[in-house]
Amino acid sequence: MIKAEINNQTDFRIPRKQIDSLLKLVQKKIKTKKQQIVSLGFVSPSVIKKLNKIYRKKDQATDVLSFAGEGETMGDIIICAAIAEKQARQFKHSFSKEIIRLVLHGYLHLLGYDHEKKGEARKMEALEKSLLAS
Repeated sequence: MIKAEINNQTDFRIPRKQIDSLLKLVQKKIKTKKQQIVSLGFVSPSVIKKLNKIYRKKDQATDVLSFAGEGETMGDIIICAAIAEKQARQFKHSFSKEIIRLVLHGYLHLLGYDHEKKGEARKMEALEKSLLAS
């Protein structure tokens, strides 16, 4: 079973039920039955920029960051809601859909998927598309 702990530090409305459904679906598809807690933080561009600079040495705001956890806590997924809103307009879909896409992306990182190399990126993107279609 998976549990999402959500900390929304923004004025954006976060689609909690959709997030819970997504995480349960992914956990079922990847056949993980272990009890897991995922912490989701929704922050401003300035907060995510600071985190990105500290942990990735990139002095810019980004849409999503993932940090592995220990024990029952699988990890933290930090999402910039303002960037998600901007990307939703750019991709011509809803804010909720963009949040779900970013939660999935962050969760796959916590599961060990990456996109630093082309082969890894193709595998991760294919899995993302497949799961979002579900």
